Amino acid sequence: MLDSMRSVRLPSAKPDVSVIVVVYNMAREASRTLLSLSASYQRYIKADEYEVIVVDNGSDPPLDPKLFAELKGNFRLIRIDNASPSPAQAVNRGIAEARGDIICVMIDGARIITPGLLHFARHGARLHDHAVVAALGWYLGYDFQRWAIQCGYDQAREDALLAEIGWPQNGYRLFDIATLDESSVEGWFHPISEANALFMRRESWDRIGGMDERFVSPGGGLVNLDTYSRALELPHARLVLLLGEGTFHQVHGGVATNLRPDLMQEKWVQWASEYERLRGQPYASPKISSPPAYIGPLPRPALLHFVHAAVAPVRRHSELSLGVDFDPELWSLHAPAPAKDPIIAALIELAHRELKIGRYPAATSIARLARSRAPDEYEPQRLLSITATGADQAYPLEAEHFLAIGEAYRLLGERERAAAKYRKALTFDYDLEQAHRGLATLALPGDGYDVWLDRFYNELAPETVIEISSDFDALLALVRPPALAIGVGSHPNIKRPLKAETHIFPETSDAFFSRHGPDSFLAGRALGIGFIDGLHLYEQALRDFINLERYCGPRSVILLHDTVPLDEATQSRARDTQFYTGDVWKTVLCLKYYRPDLEVFTIATPWTGLTVVAGLDPTSRVLSENYDEAVARFIDTPFSAIELDLGVALNIVPNEWKPVESRLKARGIL
Repeated sequence: MLDSMRSVRLPSAKPDVSVIVVVYNMAREASRTLLSLSASYQRYIKADEYEVIVVDNGSDPPLDPKLFAELKGNFRLIRIDNASPSPAQAVNRGIAEARGDIICVMIDGARIITPGLLHFARHGARLHDHAVVAALGWYLGYDFQRWAIQCGYDQAREDALLAEIGWPQNGYRLFDIATLDESSVEGWFHPISEANALFMRRESWDRIGGMDERFVSPGGGLVNLDTYSRALELPHARLVLLLGEGTFHQVHGGVATNLRPDLMQEKWVQWASEYERLRGQPYASPKISSPPAYIGPLPRPALLHFVHAAVAPVRRHSELSLGVDFDPELWSLHAPAPAKDPIIAALIELAHRELKIGRYPAATSIARLARSRAPDEYEPQRLLSITATGADQAYPLEAEHFLAIGEAYRLLGERERAAAKYRKALTFDYDLEQAHRGLATLALPGDGYDVWLDRFYNELAPETVIEISSDFDALLALVRPPALAIGVGSHPNIKRPLKAETHIFPETSDAFFSRHGPDSFLAGRALGIGFIDGLHLYEQALRDFINLERYCGPRSVILLHDTVPLDEATQSRARDTQFYTGDVWKTVLCLKYYRPDLEVFTIATPWTGLTVVAGLDPTSRVLSENYDEAVARFIDTPFSAIELDLGVALNIVPNEWKPVESRLKARGIL
């Protein structure tokens, strides 16, 4: 099985450190890994103070020795033919050939390292007799690579990223384009699960017996995790973490790191089963008996991740250092550049909102949606480099999570997916008003009813306006002078400055009309516009309509809000939800039945429609004389009777000005 050993460059004296690197069918990646291990790249350590043993674990074609030709340092290449698909044997072969007292194992030859890793690891290994020295693992690119690949990340994009940071001139800029991998999800402040550059003294390697060659799964399964755990279980073992150093995985189609997301769980089950068979217990992340020691400097690119891990970990467990432009809410060193595409910009804004309030799974999902539509847009990728580490963890997802994803799909125009997410949110909290509004916006897209009120006030230029409301929402502020505005309702709540002469009456509409409240203000003038947005009950809306019509003229218009229900629950007479229309819609059926002389139509405006009534007759007594009969006729009508044919039942017209304008012109109002 061992067919050859090539001595590419032999050290003249015994080195302090031996680095074992296993490669398999990764010539592109290995060339960068070996360059990062060369004496021309590594700092603070001399060429004759370490050796690099490269074990080619059966690559086809074999790793080309020419890769070593221009490298400064001491390199040896070992070739294993008919190799095991697991790298465990290759690692042990390298350990057997190692001459240094400190041995580093890099089970994956696709990992570029930072320039001070060997120097600080050597010092770390000398801090304690039984030191276990590890550097955090990272992915090049933004997001876990298995997810990034789904959005077009490949070797060409990776090459471009490395060129962008000028690698290898400044090896620490790797942190600028990287995402912590699954083994190092929480960075420096919670236990990592493996080390892709694991340093120990030879004695410790001997005590654990190297890697367990019984792990035979392709890629080794959990053998690297097992090795790290067993090292930490040694008596007196002390973990030493390197602060500003790391290993950075290049994309190469690895059996674990680049596995498709939908296959990862299946593979993990296989690896975990092998582990449990060999160890007699399920795999669990290693625990350390004492806090780790830390060594090394923190260059600014690494500090960004370091501070985030310290201040706002993405998993839920029991001159500023980052620069004057650092945004602590967005975890950005610089203000994000706005996206040119308005939809992508809206998605980014939504992702920012979720990030600021700490909902990382939602922020990640939204950023991934943005990236899938705009692979080259920087800000979604930057967000993913921060949030991706927590998105796949066991977060207790809440209604607001699905609400945010629904909003994202709505922005993208994916109506069915948006509706599904809104409905999912309501399964957590059926009283979530924003989810109801989202569904209503999907059903009735376009300008909102406040826009329509403003339009009516502008186009009709009414001299007088009466608004009946249960809790004034400042729509009276839309009335323009010289019009006179009257507000009637038990709970006035003016939120914006009023422009026109306005009179507010904090009483019920029944009380207001029973004492002929409008008389002195109108002084014989016809009411221009009446707006009914009161108790959301059919009989009350009908009574308000009857009272308003008595003050109308040929060019008057009465508007009824909340006439297009969303669903059965939110239109019930007993208010059980914040989002609520009540059964005002029955007023439309009543007017159509008893007053065919009227022009009655409903604008499909979010969130709950706006019914327009024109052709008003202040002398008509049909409704007042038949009020009890009209109430009885429609009050028990179930929503299901019209639910499947709302357009016809409620005379719904498109949310556009032209069809409304033509109807008003036909009645001589415009």
